[in-house]
Amino acid sequence: MTTENKGYSLAVSNRANNETQEKVYLKPMSLYVPDVAVQAVSELIAGLAGAKDNSSEFILTVTNNNNGVSVDKEFSTLNELKDPLNAADAVKELINIVRGYESDEETNVCGW
Repeated sequence: MTTENKGYSLAVSNRANNETQEKVYLKPMSLYVPDVAVQAVSELIAGLAGAKDNSSEFILTVTNNNNGVSVDKEFSTLNELKDPLNAADAVKELINIVRGYESDEETNVCGW
């Protein structure tokens, strides 16, 4: 029996108006490439109607759609999230955290 890969979701949310843009990646490892991660975040930001307001907080979220594990990182301004180095590092960091939960589940049979 094969299990369908539901992929990872990358989302950007504007805390001021609760608007969210999200995209599913079936091969999330591509997001480890900094240019790909920056482009992905930029596309999500461009889809937000309230993305012109630099004073509100923004949240970057990575979710494993196969098991529901989700982590996020807050950015105090839009410019902070738009910074290519910040965006690429944050995406990589969040994916690593989500992947850490996966490997923990595989080796942690008794719940320790």
